[in-house]
Amino acid sequence: MIGPHLYLLGGFDFAGNGAAAPAFGRKARAIMAYLALQAGQPQSREKLAALLWSLSGETQARMSLRQAVSAIRKAMHKCGSERFLTEGAGIALRLDDFDFDVARFEALAAGSSPGELEQALVVYRGDLLDGLGLKEGPFEDWLRIERERLRTIAVAALDRLVAHYSTSNDLSSCARTAARLLVMEPLREDTHRALMRVYAAQGRINFALKQYELCRDVLQRDLALLPDPETRQLYETLRARRMHTLPRPKRPAAIAEPAAGSVTNADGGLSGGEPMPPAIHYVKSAGINIAYQVTGDGPIDVLYVPGWVSNLDIAWDSPRFAHVLKRLGAFSRLIRLDKRGTGLSDRNVGLPTLEERMEDVRAVLDAAGSTRAVLFGSSEGGPMCMLFAATYPERTAALVLTGAYARGTWSKDYPWARTVAQVDDDVAAVERQWGKPADMSNAAPSLTEDLVEREWFAAYLRNSASPADAIALWRWGTEVDVRDILPAIGVPTLVVQRTGDRWVRPEEGRYLATHIKGARYVELAGGDHVIWGEDCDRLIEEIRSFVTGLGSTSRKAISTPTR
Repeated sequence: MIGPHLYLLGGFDFAGNGAAAPAFGRKARAIMAYLALQAGQPQSREKLAALLWSLSGETQARMSLRQAVSAIRKAMHKCGSERFLTEGAGIALRLDDFDFDVARFEALAAGSSPGELEQALVVYRGDLLDGLGLKEGPFEDWLRIERERLRTIAVAALDRLVAHYSTSNDLSSCARTAARLLVMEPLREDTHRALMRVYAAQGRINFALKQYELCRDVLQRDLALLPDPETRQLYETLRARRMHTLPRPKRPAAIAEPAAGSVTNADGGLSGGEPMPPAIHYVKSAGINIAYQVTGDGPIDVLYVPGWVSNLDIAWDSPRFAHVLKRLGAFSRLIRLDKRGTGLSDRNVGLPTLEERMEDVRAVLDAAGSTRAVLFGSSEGGPMCMLFAATYPERTAALVLTGAYARGTWSKDYPWARTVAQVDDDVAAVERQWGKPADMSNAAPSLTEDLVEREWFAAYLRNSASPADAIALWRWGTEVDVRDILPAIGVPTLVVQRTGDRWVRPEEGRYLATHIKGARYVELAGGDHVIWGEDCDRLIEEIRSFVTGLGSTSRKAISTPTR
């Protein structure tokens, strides 16, 4: 459980020493934020009243301030933080025993190491008090200045990281960081060029050319300018390179496994050698060919089951997704599969049952030589992992669920899922948008402005299923109901849920944690449903901490997989 804290970046989140987090009104949140950023210095009542009740008379403003302070005191008292707010000649907040994200962010961003800068950007979840708006000119002026100050610090940290990763030739990290910088500063032409060069160095010329188009469009739209000659020259050079580049050779029928002790990089190649895609293996399950992939060589087996549709190969073409897979493989032997009917597994096999997909997972574990594994299911992959954990507890070291659910559609006793009408709208949107740059507004709202990520995700979906199969599998996922099996799950379980997830609401994660005995529940800020979205490092760190705390799994010697 997260300890006493006050988080203001990306929204407002307060919790004291107790389990319950109090609810504050907009003015109360504004008071707490203003006082928190004054470094514990008492502020006069007159100043606070004028700041937040500038449109009221002096008497009314003072009365409103007293009421707001009283409400804060009562809420804090309920969660054991009576001394958090102090009064005397003025009003101040004492943050000495609290985790205050703004102070932690500023301290980390002032550091010199890349690790400190990365941690600072994990803390920086978004703008100060994002989503809070008050019709009070003095407060809005103060908030605008503070937001810009903190954004400037975040941009400077990203700038330093881009330079560091470029110098150290860490292409995946450089691409990830540059893309985030462009979300915050889309007019940074130098960063667009840096990202183009990174994509080119990775052999992803089409992505580099698409980045130029994004740069050109945003400059024309916002500044009525063309890109600099340096940017245009880089574009022409890359266009010429693409025209003279030979087609990428097809994957060999068999690729040798890495030697024992080898480390795979984010592109799936061996450290110190030429990048190569991780090998794809196949195993028969009830006559169906199931594709799977193994990366990393940690002491614990983790089998990841994705949601909806997937493609093992195309996943590595996203720097963000590759980064997540690399991190998972840093502490585990990561086993991934394309479920039957999707990706590189056999297609046109009809709609599956949960039981069939569960047996597919067992076949993959057997082929990979794993006797016990942590089952990691995200979204629609979660219910199948729950069924496996309940059915084969001896094969399940633990269960990790992210953005997962117990029932796919609304009911009176499960009112958080989407209604039949909403599902129909979702299906219509999938059919209408298929093949176009993906609409990330629900899957990953933080990436809606990242055209390269949207283009990649669209390609990922196209290579994962046909439009008709994708729609059928979407509807199939909404018909799932595994509530009855939750009490039968007896393995260590971690449930992670994003507070702003638009597909699976926090209540659904809490439902799982409540009905799975002993489950640990972690709620993270943010609205991205996919595991490679915003603040993905925080998600992976929660999983790493949980998994490595379990101890090593036992597993057989790995036999040569069926291809």
